[in-house]
Amino acid sequence: MSRPVFVCVLLEMGASGARHPLRITWEDGVYYEITHSNFVGRRAARSAGSGECWICRIADKDVPLYYSPLTGRWWMDGKGDGEPAPTPEPYRRVKDRNYTPPEK
Repeated sequence: MSRPVFVCVLLEMGASGARHPLRITWEDGVYYEITHSNFVGRRAARSAGSGECWICRIADKDVPLYYSPLTGRWWMDGKGDGEPAPTPEPYRRVKDRNYTPPEK
């Protein structure tokens, strides 16, 4: 199972609006240089959702890097299970209809 790992991306943006990722910062703060990147279009990620996908060469391996234009976040597929969803709180009445303010 894989999980989404949100990363910081240093990128070069051309005058035409073309984006070229240059470096990523992994969740533990380690930098990885991108030696080559190729935009392949919108793709589904193994971890979660879909987004604009770049195939990046990092340390002689081709890995996908995703960008979501809706959230403005970059992510990659990481190993392990993701964080579990938070458990919903039980219903709690906000307004007590029998409440009367104290008299002054």
